[in-house]
Amino acid sequence: MKVLVTGGAGFIGSAVCRHLIADHADSVVNVDKLTYAANLASLNEIAADPRYSFVQADICDAKAMAAIFAEHQPDWVMHLAAESHVDRSITGSGPFIMTNVVGTHVMLDTALTYWRNLEPDRAAAFRFLHVSTDEVYGSLGSEGLFSEETPYDPRSPYSASKASSDHLASAWFHTYGLPVVISNCSNNYGPYHFPEKLIPLVVLNGLEGKALPVYGDGANIRDWLYVEDHARALRLIVQTGRVGQTYNVGGRNERSNLEVVHTICDLLDELAGPLATGPRRGLITFVKDRPGHDQRYAIDATKLETELGWRAGETFDTGLRRTVQWYLDNEAWWAPLRARYDGQRLGLTKTQGVEAEKTAGRRTSLLVFGANGQVAQEIGRIAESLGFSATLAGRDVVDLLTEDGSALLDELRPAAVINAAAYTAVDRAEDEPFAAFRLNGKIPGLLARACAARGMAFVHISTDYVFDGRKDGAYVESDPLEPLGVYGESKAQGEAAVLAGGGDVAVVRTAWVYSSYGSNFVKTMLRLAESREEVGVVGDQHGCPTWAQDVARATLLLSRRLLEHDTQARGVFHAAGDGDASWAEFATAVFAGSAERGGPAARVRTITTAEYPTPAQRPQNSRLNSDHLASVVGWRPGPWRDSLSLCLDEVLSR
Repeated sequence: MKVLVTGGAGFIGSAVCRHLIADHADSVVNVDKLTYAANLASLNEIAADPRYSFVQADICDAKAMAAIFAEHQPDWVMHLAAESHVDRSITGSGPFIMTNVVGTHVMLDTALTYWRNLEPDRAAAFRFLHVSTDEVYGSLGSEGLFSEETPYDPRSPYSASKASSDHLASAWFHTYGLPVVISNCSNNYGPYHFPEKLIPLVVLNGLEGKALPVYGDGANIRDWLYVEDHARALRLIVQTGRVGQTYNVGGRNERSNLEVVHTICDLLDELAGPLATGPRRGLITFVKDRPGHDQRYAIDATKLETELGWRAGETFDTGLRRTVQWYLDNEAWWAPLRARYDGQRLGLTKTQGVEAEKTAGRRTSLLVFGANGQVAQEIGRIAESLGFSATLAGRDVVDLLTEDGSALLDELRPAAVINAAAYTAVDRAEDEPFAAFRLNGKIPGLLARACAARGMAFVHISTDYVFDGRKDGAYVESDPLEPLGVYGESKAQGEAAVLAGGGDVAVVRTAWVYSSYGSNFVKTMLRLAESREEVGVVGDQHGCPTWAQDVARATLLLSRRLLEHDTQARGVFHAAGDGDASWAEFATAVFAGSAERGGPAARVRTITTAEYPTPAQRPQNSRLNSDHLASVVGWRPGPWRDSLSLCLDEVLSR
């Protein structure tokens, strides 16, 4: 069969695609928007198969969906695309309504038009499987199970959006006769799971010796379903399930959240070896419960088991062991995700364990966008020492591709705002200009105006890429902006929008940022040195390596002055490490410092820019002069080699 799978780069969707290609003779067209939780690397094992194809598209785009149906002529649709994280729905429901409700409507309407034009034999065989969740049923007491007849009682924006989509799917069957089947599953777990969900988050945090957050007292109970068992069930339902019917899919594996975390800790201690600090159960940290947290879910899968003959192949113990071992064996898959999502509890992360408010004690409230980035993480580390109570908001809280952040400003009412969020994929920006100009060009201006209207100070972080790199010496703030590519153009547009917004605003440009957080040049060099004796590094581009903590300090010092309405703190400032280097010289210093600490090191082979072509042109000169910053706040970033030494101490001690 030719199967159209929506959301096939997500956790469950990728398992379905792998199952259809590996275990059946099906052909698959995978349609995915590639939002934050999507990962095409989850499909590497089938990507080269001629029966598999991928289309990047938004299910809310009716024209794109119609074109995909017309081109690929599917026999079945397996609709899994959805926003699915409850915490994210609580702090930002908009994307959930768009994808889960509007997107499902588009898919149903497009499928209906397509189905009505099929030949009779193909129309009779066509199926539309709508994949949903047990959370639409609400919460159970200590007894009982969710059956297909359980009344809907959603308790969160996420489950409400999924309940809405279920009702739409049912309506398209009853009203128009579209051959729809619905499935509702319990909590999935297994390989390739994005580390915002409980099991992968605990596995990776535990592996790294980090805190293991557990909501409330950990007594909330879930029925756990191994994702590959779920994929088998979905293939069976779409092929043999009765149209107009709903099938519940569950693993009959009820565990409390605390039991799950305890089991993972014990498996990690067994499979990865204990931590020097003791058993991993000691890392468990109980955190404030989220709003509307359902107490218990449990699925009655009798209908699926008796009518279609499906059985779960994994018990919770066998499936969880397989899952933990998979994460231990596949760092290459999850490490890039950890670089942008570092395992913090989702929702709003704070430097203090208190609710965000205008002030905390005698500290000034601060909201930072871009929580998962290097600079924001460093702001979170040092804000308290400079008199701020910082709330870090990532894409899990507000997705700036679809929202403008103003609702969060009204909710938290901070005194100051720092925008560290950005589209930073320099090469990919050439192919994705809309996203780059949205995040880097439009949003900063909207935030600046919103802050000005609310009397809030605003600091925006920018880049050396606004210059063309042809100047002989270090750039000063008044030099003309002449960006070389989409990334630099979008950042220059953002600067102009911020400065035009009025109020107490500042722009901080920086260059060649590195830290112990996220993905950056220092960590890339150390990773390469683990497997290579020699690394080729460009030697004809020069800049000022800058520790992210220094950029964080600059933004905080300027924020303090802006809150005092100091007009000298308004405008553009450069914050870059003292001294300059080529990339090759920077790499040499990284390897030398690593070797001194017993870490990985490699020889540096100096190459030219021409020998390392990239889709986007890089400035040859990224040196920035920080004198203006020093004159206003009385501080400037220190020598980059000294800061690198401090950073290496942190990186290599982890």
